[in-house]
Amino acid sequence: MQLKLNELLGIGDFMLVESSYAEQRWIAKTLDYMRKVKRADVDELLRIYDDRSALIGVAIHDRELGFWIVFTDFIAGRREIEEFNALAADMGGDREREVEVKWRAFREGVIEFYSTGLVNRLFCDCNIKEESFYSRARIEALKKLVTMFIGEAPIGDTIEIGCGAGEATVALHELGISPITVDINKCEICRGLEEGVLEPGKSIVLDCSLLSSFFSREFDVVFGFMVGKLTPYEIFNWEKVLREVPKVLRVGGKVLFTVSSEEEAKILEDILKDTFKGEIKENKASNGYFDHWIYTGTLSGLED
Repeated sequence: MQLKLNELLGIGDFMLVESSYAEQRWIAKTLDYMRKVKRADVDELLRIYDDRSALIGVAIHDRELGFWIVFTDFIAGRREIEEFNALAADMGGDREREVEVKWRAFREGVIEFYSTGLVNRLFCDCNIKEESFYSRARIEALKKLVTMFIGEAPIGDTIEIGCGAGEATVALHELGISPITVDINKCEICRGLEEGVLEPGKSIVLDCSLLSSFFSREFDVVFGFMVGKLTPYEIFNWEKVLREVPKVLRVGGKVLFTVSSEEEAKILEDILKDTFKGEIKENKASNGYFDHWIYTGTLSGLED
């Protein structure tokens, strides 16, 4: 299967070292593998630079294995990047070349690799047997809600947290909105990918309470549909997620969250009151339990 990274890097069959996109933040396996690479192992070496001329990866064609291994630190922490660069400088091969890629295109290629690996059960061992169901009534109701929310202005870059298998994502796609979709449940992401509902280059298995460790202030809108049951037992976990939201929004960024009850909507409002100018209201167009109450907000200030 031809993937985006094949095209961007001009390479054949390849593997990334880490077992998930989230692990690319810490690159423990990557650094360990790089320490063991010897020049005799390398048939060809490729240095990968982004559009700001920063080294974000090294790929080697392993002489014995017969395929490419891609090492990257593109979302790693500062200490990891320093060690990565030192190890990369010591690597060499009989043939070497360089390639420059757009950072976002490279990220999409890495995300696609892990999505494809989920569907092929390389990174996911879930055994989903029940038939998937996407409620057309809910999708249509959400399309009306989102249309009222976005108005006439261009919407910009978006992310959907807690996307699950992508039922709400269908509504966004049908409105021409293509968000990055994030959920901690890899089997739900896998299901959405298998159904063709989620996009392989934009779907990530990730703990949403760590959003700002993986994304900068790069989004104009954060969506969260039925963000989670805000019981007294779950408020602590969801508060950690919600505290991350303003850290990935641009100035003037907006949020649209739906919940099942007015009580939950008020909890959202209370958690976000210091960073958002928000309001809650009943969604009378909803069909029963799902998305019955809405929280919308505009970022009122930037946090460090």
